Amino acid sequence: MYTLGMSTTRKSTKTPEQKELESIARFYKNSTEGFATNDGYYAVPVMGSKTKLALIHNGAIIKECRNEQSARNYITNHRGKNRS
Repeated sequence: MYTLGMSTTRKSTKTPEQKELESIARFYKNSTEGFATNDGYYAVPVMGSKTKLALIHNGAIIKECRNEQSARNYITNHRGKNRS
């Protein structure tokens, strides 16, 4: 089959919002406290605690977790609930 100059590879089309979220996640990739994900979840340290993190999504605090691992687990579960 001839494509006559058309590219056969698919280019990903990302919205400006998706690009911005990914750039924010890259910026906070090596942070020592808290983290950000590519899809808009943020874990920020809670004042007065060395391990607690507040989870933020769409501008709202959705949960306060005891440590980073529990925050990541909650985000994984929360993503599944939002997609269905």
